[in-house]
Amino acid sequence: MLEDPRLQMEERNIQHAIIGDVMTRLPEILQSLTKSRLSSLATVNQISGRSKMKKEELADALSAYLTDPEQLKSIVLVTDADEWALLEKFMKEPSIQDNELPLGQYSHFLEHGLVFSFFSEGKLYVLMPEEIKAAASQIGLSELKQEHGSKQVAYEYIAAAAHLYGVIKLDKLVHIFNSQHNEAVTKEELAKYAGEMIERGQNILLHDDVLYNGFMANGADESKLVELAEGLDSKSFYVPDKEELLRYADMGYFEMTPQLDELQAFVLNNMCSDKELVEYLIDDIQLACTIKSSMQDLINEFEKRKIAFKTPVHAQQIISLLAEVYNNTRMWANAGHTLVELSMMNEVDPQKGLVRLVDHTENVVSKVGRNEPCPCGSGLKYKKCHGK
Repeated sequence: MLEDPRLQMEERNIQHAIIGDVMTRLPEILQSLTKSRLSSLATVNQISGRSKMKKEELADALSAYLTDPEQLKSIVLVTDADEWALLEKFMKEPSIQDNELPLGQYSHFLEHGLVFSFFSEGKLYVLMPEEIKAAASQIGLSELKQEHGSKQVAYEYIAAAAHLYGVIKLDKLVHIFNSQHNEAVTKEELAKYAGEMIERGQNILLHDDVLYNGFMANGADESKLVELAEGLDSKSFYVPDKEELLRYADMGYFEMTPQLDELQAFVLNNMCSDKELVEYLIDDIQLACTIKSSMQDLINEFEKRKIAFKTPVHAQQIISLLAEVYNNTRMWANAGHTLVELSMMNEVDPQKGLVRLVDHTENVVSKVGRNEPCPCGSGLKYKKCHGK
């Protein structure tokens, strides 16, 4: 029997909490921590000389750092929208009492020492110490909110580009961003923002001013990265309008084409009535086509889920439907274009490019399915964890 997810969340919260009475003053909290915990906070905040400091010195250095308005500003500016909303709540409330508060919502603040959690008499309390609240009030969160919002838009464009294109030069992304905004961004700014996203665990890579999706780049050496970036200058990029492009900032999003709808309906009506299972199948087939997987890889998606071809006619129909899905899927290798679009643009031979499914040797990346367990070991589906 599976353990209750709420109990799992509570247990994770308790593991990171201080056991005992709730404290609200920063010096008192820091003095109560072990040297190991203090060292971890000092490392995350990159406090110089930390390796030679004694426990009391670490606590004093952290206290000075965490109450410095400029340091706080740098920490809060890299938060996402949900974390910012939680930050505002921490500023207003003495504490948040919620045993099942998702750790991921406040882990950024917890890891940097902006908030601390306590488990007392069976209840979890998460709070921001008084001294940090006072320092945060000096940076003017209301005024900073606009700057934070602008940075969030840039983050979304970076995530969307990595998801839609797989690989793109920063120069091209700057052009796309500036063509859809009145306020321009520079390549240097985008590089800085991408670096911040990588530090926060986003599944992207930046190498020599080229942005890569983590699916494509993880484990690749420099020569492979150079190979993946070859020919980008000559490619015609598919650039949807701003609203559609930003949908790709959600790594689980994809365009549900009529061809995918037709494949899904056929499988539901003829092969498997489990709607959720078939939705996962369609999700992973779409991803497999995005990265130019082979026919066998696509068939394997059925076999993994024990969805059998009942007759040879079924198999032929599925292969035909898969070919249509493949031809109409936005591919990383095609800068977001489908093979049908490239055919219409005379950039692919209709006799060679369309309908045919690629061989194993043409795979461009090894795949972790969006619905498979995340390789980090969290127990969550990839799209709910590092695939975000």
